[in-house]
Amino acid sequence: MIQWEGVKHVLLLLILSVSVAARAASGDFLPKNLTAGDRQKALEILGFGAQVKLLSSPVPLGGQQGFEVGLSSEYIPVEDIGGLGAKSSAQGEYNYLAINLGKGLAYNVDTFVQFTPIPQSEGSFGYGAQLRWGFFELPRFPAVLSLVIHGGGMNFSNLLSTRTTGADLVMTVAMDDIALYFGGGTARTIGTFAGGARGITAEGDSREEDMTGVHTVFGLAFNMEKLFVAFEVNRVAQSAYGGRIGYRF
Repeated sequence: MIQWEGVKHVLLLLILSVSVAARAASGDFLPKNLTAGDRQKALEILGFGAQVKLLSSPVPLGGQQGFEVGLSSEYIPVEDIGGLGAKSSAQGEYNYLAINLGKGLAYNVDTFVQFTPIPQSEGSFGYGAQLRWGFFELPRFPAVLSLVIHGGGMNFSNLLSTRTTGADLVMTVAMDDIALYFGGGTARTIGTFAGGARGITAEGDSREEDMTGVHTVFGLAFNMEKLFVAFEVNRVAQSAYGGRIGYRF
């Protein structure tokens, strides 16, 4: 039976958070005149920083009845971008929201999709998906080893478009109403930097950069019956972090 009171609380939080993020985010932090080295640094920060994050209760959704809806708020520190190219006023964190949907496909196999609810930060938009398979359960201990495959993209104000993929091995330890997860793997990000009159490349035409790196992740999830709150830190070139509130049916 769906607990509609809990669903209404989550939807209210979604609406309030979307309105806050629409005001707080800013897309004018990308400097112009970026050389190849500058573009690689920017892609390290934004491409890897915007990759799809687990940010969920690590307890499997299960089979046909498992469904999850949530809202995440994610943060990418961007101060290092301000010193690139022709310089910019970038400071603090780039913050954006994403609506998240999850569905249990089979025992210990879950799939998730996410997207930004509205164009944020002067037209920025993102999307992504991931598959989580808990393939090994430790005997006599509440721990599961999972394979997580993810992919997604982010468009930063039509100036930089990133596409990021990766795969991780994640260990989950569940203890009553709290669970922690940690792990790592590899990630790849490809970024297309706009050229032309409004472009940001030093050469004047559109340029593409391609990078790979080692990814690490650590997260905590707190379960309150069907409601959960999760916090996560990811790192490739630098740390990016986020939080999510969600509801499981």
